Amino acid sequence: MNPRITTIVAGLIIFALGVLGLVYPERVLGLLGLAYANPSHMAAALGEIRATYGGLFVVMGVYTLLAATDPALHRARLLFVGLLWLGACAGRLFGVYVDGNPGLPGWGAVAFELVVGGALVAVAQSAPAVTAAPTLERAVREAEARYEPPPPVAPPA
Repeated sequence: MNPRITTIVAGLIIFALGVLGLVYPERVLGLLGLAYANPSHMAAALGEIRATYGGLFVVMGVYTLLAATDPALHRARLLFVGLLWLGACAGRLFGVYVDGNPGLPGWGAVAFELVVGGALVAVAQSAPAVTAAPTLERAVREAEARYEPPPPVAPPA
């Protein structure tokens, strides 16, 4: 798939997940299988969902969408976001090792994080290296190295 399209799709998914976390924190809480201990903790729990699954994901999605303008130029940005997703996947797999089988939703999350992170890392790694823009000093040195004085002209008689 085209690196730009892959990056746009990943960015839109991440951004949409963030908007859901901001606007519908109770639904996200339920989707994750979490609950608050008592009503006095509700605001804190919803605030945590809005921050972690809302704000962070919105910024990560925007960051990814901005990188889609030129994936080769923004390869470090894409690598960073991809590694964040792979880190989440590794954390879940560590949980499987320590806590046991997470069930179908847990394995689905592992697969989702692996696909999104893997796609972004693959795009970042397949993008060609970006050469540094020439500086004024380097351009002057190169021009001086190529300079040839004009041939001598005989004085008028």
